[in-house]
Amino acid sequence: MENDNPIVILVGVCGTGKGAVGQQLAKRLQVPFFDMDKLNNSKDQPKVKLPQNINMDKWLTCIEELILTQSSQRGCVLSCSILKKEHRKRLTTNSSHPLDWVFMNDSFENVAQRIKKIELPGRPMSLLRSDFDILEPPKRALTIDMTYSEQEIVDTILKYLARKYG
Repeated sequence: MENDNPIVILVGVCGTGKGAVGQQLAKRLQVPFFDMDKLNNSKDQPKVKLPQNINMDKWLTCIEELILTQSSQRGCVLSCSILKKEHRKRLTTNSSHPLDWVFMNDSFENVAQRIKKIELPGRPMSLLRSDFDILEPPKRALTIDMTYSEQEIVDTILKYLARKYG
Protein backbone atom coordinates (compact mmCIF):
# COMPACT_ATOMS: atom_id res chain seq x y z
CA MET A 1 0.00 0.00 0.00
CA GLU A 2 1.39 3.38 -1.01
CA ASN A 3 -0.03 5.15 2.07
CA ASP A 4 2.40 3.66 4.60
CA ASN A 5 0.71 5.29 7.60
CA PRO A 6 -3.03 4.79 7.03
CA ILE A 7 -5.47 6.70 9.20
CA VAL A 8 -8.78 4.88 8.94
CA ILE A 9 -11.74 6.38 10.81
CA LEU A 10 -14.80 4.21 11.36
CA VAL A 11 -17.91 6.29 12.05
CA GLY A 12 -21.53 5.50 12.80
CA VAL A 13 -24.01 5.37 15.63
CA CYS A 14 -23.30 3.47 18.83
CA GLY A 15 -23.89 -0.25 18.40
CA THR A 16 -22.94 -0.63 14.74
CA GLY A 17 -19.84 -2.66 15.54
CA LYS A 18 -17.18 0.00 14.99
CA GLY A 19 -15.07 -1.27 17.87
CA ALA A 20 -15.06 -4.94 16.90
CA VAL A 21 -14.39 -4.20 13.23
CA GLY A 22 -11.81 -1.56 14.13
CA GLN A 23 -9.82 -3.96 16.31
CA GLN A 24 -9.74 -6.60 13.57
CA LEU A 25 -8.85 -4.05 10.89
CA ALA A 26 -6.03 -2.58 12.98
CA LYS A 27 -4.64 -6.06 13.59
CA ARG A 28 -4.63 -6.81 9.86
CA LEU A 29 -3.02 -3.42 9.06
CA GLN A 30 -0.57 -3.88 11.97
CA VAL A 31 -1.40 -0.47 13.42
CA PRO A 32 -2.84 0.60 16.78
CA PHE A 33 -6.58 0.84 17.36
CA PHE A 34 -8.22 3.67 19.31
CA ASP A 35 -11.86 3.77 20.38
CA MET A 36 -12.42 7.50 20.75
CA ASP A 37 -15.84 6.94 22.32
CA LYS A 38 -14.12 5.22 25.26
CA LEU A 39 -11.15 7.42 26.09
CA ASN A 40 -8.70 6.12 28.68
CA ASN A 41 -10.11 2.58 28.67
CA SER A 42 -6.78 1.05 27.67
CA LYS A 43 -3.07 1.68 27.89
CA ASP A 44 -3.04 2.53 24.16
CA GLN A 45 -5.58 5.33 24.44
CA PRO A 46 -4.35 8.93 24.46
CA LYS A 47 -3.78 10.19 27.99
CA VAL A 48 -6.45 12.87 27.94
CA LYS A 49 -9.12 13.00 30.61
CA LEU A 50 -12.40 14.31 29.25
CA PRO A 51 -15.45 14.97 31.40
CA GLN A 52 -18.40 12.59 31.40
CA ASN A 53 -20.52 15.12 29.49
CA ILE A 54 -18.10 15.45 26.63
CA ASN A 55 -17.08 18.83 25.28
CA MET A 56 -17.18 18.36 21.50
CA ASP A 57 -14.41 20.88 20.81
CA LYS A 58 -12.04 19.21 23.31
CA TRP A 59 -12.93 15.77 21.98
CA LEU A 60 -12.26 16.80 18.36
CA THR A 61 -8.99 18.45 19.40
CA CYS A 62 -7.96 15.21 21.09
CA ILE A 63 -8.74 13.29 17.89
CA GLU A 64 -6.79 15.82 15.81
CA GLU A 65 -3.76 15.45 18.07
CA LEU A 66 -3.95 11.67 17.89
CA ILE A 67 -4.19 11.77 14.08
CA LEU A 68 -1.15 14.07 13.92
CA THR A 69 0.89 11.79 16.17
CA GLN A 70 -0.13 8.53 14.51
CA SER A 71 0.29 9.85 10.94
CA SER A 72 4.01 10.36 11.62
CA GLN A 73 4.30 6.86 13.08
CA ARG A 74 2.60 3.73 11.70
CA GLY A 75 -0.90 5.12 11.22
CA CYS A 76 -3.94 3.83 13.11
CA VAL A 77 -7.57 2.83 13.04
CA LEU A 78 -10.00 5.02 14.99
CA SER A 79 -13.60 4.36 15.82
CA CYS A 80 -15.82 7.20 16.91
CA SER A 81 -19.41 8.35 16.76
CA ILE A 82 -18.76 11.44 14.66
CA LEU A 83 -22.28 11.87 13.37
CA LYS A 84 -22.19 15.39 11.97
CA LYS A 85 -20.70 16.55 8.69
CA GLU A 86 -19.15 19.67 10.25
CA HIS A 87 -17.09 17.55 12.68
CA ARG A 88 -15.77 15.25 9.95
CA LYS A 89 -14.99 18.30 7.81
CA ARG A 90 -13.02 19.88 10.67
CA LEU A 91 -10.89 16.75 11.09
CA THR A 92 -10.27 16.43 7.36
CA THR A 93 -9.44 20.13 6.94
CA ASN A 94 -7.08 20.20 9.94
CA SER A 95 -5.14 17.12 8.85
CA SER A 96 -2.32 17.25 6.33
CA HIS A 97 -2.48 13.45 6.18
CA PRO A 98 -5.14 11.65 4.12
CA LEU A 99 -7.99 10.30 6.21
CA ASP A 100 -9.95 7.26 5.08
CA TRP A 101 -13.53 7.50 6.32
CA VAL A 102 -15.64 4.35 6.66
CA PHE A 103 -19.33 4.75 7.44
CA MET A 104 -20.82 1.82 9.34
CA ASN A 105 -24.38 1.92 7.99
CA ASP A 106 -27.24 0.01 9.56
CA SER A 107 -30.91 0.42 10.38
CA PHE A 108 -32.29 1.53 13.74
CA GLU A 109 -33.94 -1.86 14.18
CA ASN A 110 -30.74 -3.85 13.58
CA VAL A 111 -28.67 -1.64 15.87
CA ALA A 112 -31.34 -1.79 18.59
CA GLN A 113 -31.31 -5.60 18.40
CA ARG A 114 -27.50 -5.65 18.56
CA ILE A 115 -27.49 -3.35 21.60
CA LYS A 116 -30.05 -5.54 23.37
CA LYS A 117 -28.08 -8.67 22.49
CA ILE A 118 -24.74 -7.40 23.81
CA GLU A 119 -26.47 -5.62 26.71
CA LEU A 120 -24.67 -2.30 26.29
CA PRO A 121 -24.78 -0.76 29.76
CA GLY A 122 -26.15 2.76 30.09
CA ARG A 123 -27.39 2.94 26.52
CA PRO A 124 -31.15 3.57 26.55
CA MET A 125 -33.05 3.33 23.28
CA SER A 126 -33.85 7.04 23.50
CA LEU A 127 -30.13 7.81 23.05
CA LEU A 128 -29.98 5.48 20.06
CA ARG A 129 -32.99 7.24 18.52
CA SER A 130 -31.27 10.58 19.15
CA ASP A 131 -28.09 9.33 17.41
CA PHE A 132 -30.10 8.35 14.33
CA ASP A 133 -31.94 11.69 14.39
CA ILE A 134 -28.72 13.74 14.31
CA LEU A 135 -26.81 11.39 11.98
CA GLU A 136 -25.62 13.04 8.78
CA PRO A 137 -24.37 10.11 6.69
CA PRO A 138 -21.03 10.95 5.07
CA LYS A 139 -20.98 11.26 1.31
CA ARG A 140 -17.19 10.96 1.00
CA ALA A 141 -16.70 7.66 2.76
CA LEU A 142 -16.69 3.98 2.08
CA THR A 143 -20.19 2.96 3.18
CA ILE A 144 -20.36 -0.48 4.76
CA ASP A 145 -23.56 -2.48 5.11
CA MET A 146 -23.40 -3.84 8.66
CA THR A 147 -25.49 -6.91 7.84
CA TYR A 148 -22.31 -8.66 6.63
CA SER A 149 -19.99 -10.55 8.97
CA GLU A 150 -17.14 -8.73 10.69
CA GLN A 151 -14.64 -10.66 8.55
CA GLU A 152 -16.40 -9.69 5.31
CA ILE A 153 -16.47 -6.05 6.42
CA VAL A 154 -12.76 -6.04 7.29
CA ASP A 155 -11.94 -7.69 3.94
CA THR A 156 -14.04 -5.06 2.11
CA ILE A 157 -12.20 -2.21 3.84
CA LEU A 158 -8.80 -3.76 3.08
CA LYS A 159 -9.73 -4.19 -0.60
CA TYR A 160 -10.89 -0.56 -0.71
CA LEU A 161 -7.59 0.65 0.77
CA ALA A 162 -5.57 -1.56 -1.61
CA ARG A 163 -7.43 -0.15 -4.63
CA LYS A 164 -7.05 3.40 -3.38
CA TYR A 165 -3.35 3.25 -2.54
CA GLY A 166 -2.20 0.49 -4.87
